[in-house]
Amino acid sequence: MSREIFRPNHYFIIFHEDKLILRHDYAVFSGQDDISLEKSLQRHHLIGEMGGNAVYCAEWINEQLLPSFLTALPIKKALEHLPPNWYSMITRAITILQWDKNHQFCGACGNRTERVANLFEKRCPVCQLIFYPRISPSVIVLIEKGDYILMARGAHFVPGAFGLIAGFVEPGESLEEAVHREVKEEVGITIKALRYVSSQSWPFPDSLVAGFRAQYDSGELTIDYKELEVAGWYRYDALPGKPSSSISIASRLIDGFVAEKKCMKGK
Repeated sequence: MSREIFRPNHYFIIFHEDKLILRHDYAVFSGQDDISLEKSLQRHHLIGEMGGNAVYCAEWINEQLLPSFLTALPIKKALEHLPPNWYSMITRAITILQWDKNHQFCGACGNRTERVANLFEKRCPVCQLIFYPRISPSVIVLIEKGDYILMARGAHFVPGAFGLIAGFVEPGESLEEAVHREVKEEVGITIKALRYVSSQSWPFPDSLVAGFRAQYDSGELTIDYKELEVAGWYRYDALPGKPSSSISIASRLIDGFVAEKKCMKGK
């Protein structure tokens, strides 16, 4: 990493395997913290700016212990400690580094790819195929039935965690079609009054999640046990658990529903 890049006023979003490296006060590392650490970083990319200062992402390659003023946290946990304005930059950094690592060779002819200057593009110099950072569209929906919402958990969830019906968009589908299909496949019911709420970049591994709310329409719950361990209707003040991450769009959808119900009932 050159001195031109490693300046005191530049920020560095640094990853080591599946962890994010931060200072002990949960601040993002900057060049002013310890410029000698530049030798421990590789695969750097300029990904934007924060407060007028350049922001780079990079990987920690030094196998020795981290300096005492730095700590490595699981990425989701680290995001919960950082100010909200860092969220999009961190998720962008994850996506860019994965793109860099996963497209070193052309998937069509096998030749080594080349970075297109100043763009997040990699091009095969032989067959000219272009590789962009991967973004996989997905959907999530909060289904309400009076004072109740449908919550579920999969086998891969951490103990005690519950979430909402979600899944990836299949080729040829609209977002709305994907919601209806996922609900029908996973719990066997139909929904109505589907409306878009908001979206979230969720780079685990590379999702852009579109969040919806809908109302129950018809059918009995028929759980697809290949996808879910349990699913059921839960009253807003007696939920079985929460999503594993407080910063997820699932948490925002659930918290919004609970707040609405409490306001309506004067609680």
